[in-house]
Amino acid sequence: METFVSYANSEDIAAPAISDFSGAVSRQTSRSPGLRMRFKVLQRDNFRCCACGASPSVTPGIVLEVDHIKPWSKGGETVIGNLPTLCFACNQGKTNHYEMP
Repeated sequence: METFVSYANSEDIAAPAISDFSGAVSRQTSRSPGLRMRFKVLQRDNFRCCACGASPSVTPGIVLEVDHIKPWSKGGETVIGNLPTLCFACNQGKTNHYEMP
């Protein structure tokens, strides 16, 4: 575990600004975040669901997932600024809709 934590903390992943969602969809990132990015997102969100606040440390059985704010299928990139932590129940309640700001 110590090896993973040092690996996850070894490189600071800055969240690029996600302000320009217009134009053609071109992929710069893969759909699935790597383990390091997933850990950074969970750590940033204090291992709690951003929607309901559920945490596995308080409620056993809660499963946390890292999802896209702007769906990957709609051109959203896999970057820290576009990835919130959601519990399984909140993530399943989402749809693939995204309205341009």
